[in-house]
Amino acid sequence: MRGWLLDIHPIGKDRVGLWIRSEKGQVYLHKVRWVPKIYVTGSLEKLVELARILAPRYEIDFVERVVKPGNDPETVLEVKVPFGRKRKLAKFVLDLGDHNYFQVYDVDLPSTQEFLYEHDLYPTALIEVKGDKIKVLDSIDDLDYDLSWLKIGVLDAKIKSSNIIPSFHDQLDEVILECDGEEIILDGSEDDILEDLTGLLDGLDLDVIMTDGGDSFLIPYIHYRARVNRVKLRLGRLRDPKKLKVKSSSYFSYGRIYHKYRGIKLKGRLHIDSSNSILYQETGLEGVIEVARTARIPIQDVARYTIGSCMTSLQYYQAHRLGILLPWNPGKPIYMTAWELNKADRGGLILDARPGVYWNVGELDFKSLYPMLMLKYNISGETMNCECCRNDGFKIPELGYHVCKRWRGIVPRAIELPLKKRLRYKQLYRTTDDPELRQLYKQRSDALKWILVTAFGYLGFRKAKFGSREAHLAVCALARDTLLKAIRIAEGMGFKVIHGIVDSLWVHKNEANDEDYQELANRIEEKLGLPVSYEGRYKWIVFLPSKLNPEKPVNNRYFGVFADGRIKYRGIEARRRDTPRIVKEMQLEMIRKLAEASDPIMLREKALECLKIYRRYARRIILGEITVEDLTITRTLAVRPEGYSIKVRHALAAKKLEEAGLRVEPGQAVTYILTPTGAMAIQLLNNLSYESDSYVRLLERAARTILSPFHLEGARR
Repeated sequence: MRGWLLDIHPIGKDRVGLWIRSEKGQVYLHKVRWVPKIYVTGSLEKLVELARILAPRYEIDFVERVVKPGNDPETVLEVKVPFGRKRKLAKFVLDLGDHNYFQVYDVDLPSTQEFLYEHDLYPTALIEVKGDKIKVLDSIDDLDYDLSWLKIGVLDAKIKSSNIIPSFHDQLDEVILECDGEEIILDGSEDDILEDLTGLLDGLDLDVIMTDGGDSFLIPYIHYRARVNRVKLRLGRLRDPKKLKVKSSSYFSYGRIYHKYRGIKLKGRLHIDSSNSILYQETGLEGVIEVARTARIPIQDVARYTIGSCMTSLQYYQAHRLGILLPWNPGKPIYMTAWELNKADRGGLILDARPGVYWNVGELDFKSLYPMLMLKYNISGETMNCECCRNDGFKIPELGYHVCKRWRGIVPRAIELPLKKRLRYKQLYRTTDDPELRQLYKQRSDALKWILVTAFGYLGFRKAKFGSREAHLAVCALARDTLLKAIRIAEGMGFKVIHGIVDSLWVHKNEANDEDYQELANRIEEKLGLPVSYEGRYKWIVFLPSKLNPEKPVNNRYFGVFADGRIKYRGIEARRRDTPRIVKEMQLEMIRKLAEASDPIMLREKALECLKIYRRYARRIILGEITVEDLTITRTLAVRPEGYSIKVRHALAAKKLEEAGLRVEPGQAVTYILTPTGAMAIQLLNNLSYESDSYVRLLERAARTILSPFHLEGARR
């Protein structure tokens, strides 16, 4: 049978179910006999003794595996474990060895990912199956792979509720299913709706069900109403999970608090909750599937994983194919003196720009600089300061570290594929004229970008299996050295460096044109052996000062217009997620007005016209010529609402939500408007009553951001 791999999940204790949509259009369930494995290391005598104990219950074998990357294989005990029992058996083995005689491996490797690794499979692959044999017929390198066979529907419901916040006890009024641009509504009695829903999903033969809040409420609610009405409900192609309790957790990552719900996964039909998937929110379904393919993770899992978990799957796959075991509790301590830490832990290189307006400036960016350095210089946890290359390994500038020349690290092996694919997607994005293809290539490219960014961050993560602090510091040192060399090349060609930040340069030369700046980019790329992108030539660009100290610059806070009319802005209100729409629209309209200027005199004239734009928006707010959508502010809770010592407005809005019966956890976003009494969550709004003075002040602040560089009298009412 030939077809595309849709879904994968365990069946019982020793089988894996593959859901395949055949080339003729039918969906089949194909079962493969297979069980996960863990590995145990220790003295041969102890392993033999352990094997005798485990043999009556488990299938065991002695095999050769690599325990430490770069070393020779050694004899270890392989134990085949039924699904869901890896951790239990691992703890039993460690207790049996008094936590001294044995080490266990591959315990936290997800079993479905292990199956995909072992069979060199990935979701949506075109495959041919026969018994337990699986043959992949396409390539993971493909960029224009076929997804037209996927049938997608969006599921929603209307609920009869007298409360603002609906509950499981409220009756179902309608189920709405949107598919191929058509909206299908199931209404009538509650039991009729629920009985018809399964038939509708099967009749449409849907592969993907999209929801907004499906993990947190909608799917458990529908199942609860089915139990109340004694209706046998099935949303997947096999029986749905028995227990559909809503569970959630908050976690901290890259300086932010996030909140996620435990995924409710169906069998044979994919469920993706758009509100519970950071990857989907950033890159859409195309991005989710691209990461699932590249990282070899089932689609329903990847939609709910953190980006770091997706990235580590790439490393796990490389280790698996090389026969390298994954330690359960990795990480080695690093000890540094205060002087060594001060010298090494310096981050990227930044050259401050003097605040002001600059004309005819070119922007050059290194393409995926940090991942490129990791790939080029073989940076991985196990390649740093190895014993075998102490005298002849590649030396890291400033730090005195060395990198192994004899073993290619797991991290560079893992990032090579997403790095290569992302560069190719970006090239396709620039060359195609088809708007749908441009969006598709951008979504896939952005999804891979998230993985590559995380790959660098995880190098220094204490739980990373193939990372180390030295590797993280080495990449930063190489990045600083790279940017310094690029600056010298630019200055040697007569360019003045206006600003530099980590992997980007803004340079200027009188009368320079696009060809001159492109030649500079080509020269840097040729000299340093790293890809450089010429982003374009600014007609003018404004680097903004600190709000507290006008003489002090702020990194990555600027706006400008390219010679071809494109505008670019960073670090201003229009880029912030917690800025009301009306403020964003005003600020962008101002920048577009300024973009009409072609010389300094005209630029100041356009800045004066921007005052009129500000007054027009302020008038709209004062006269009430706006909608709720214009005024909403969305902010994320860092702690529980009662945990705030200062009465910040989003915490006040969250407290009112809790008073109405909705619990709000750290990492969840609260959307509210500013009112005379403080703030009101939009779920609790009865009428549009807002504090106009607060919104006018927000407009004024945003207008000052744009107009202050032109030394105008401030934007005032």
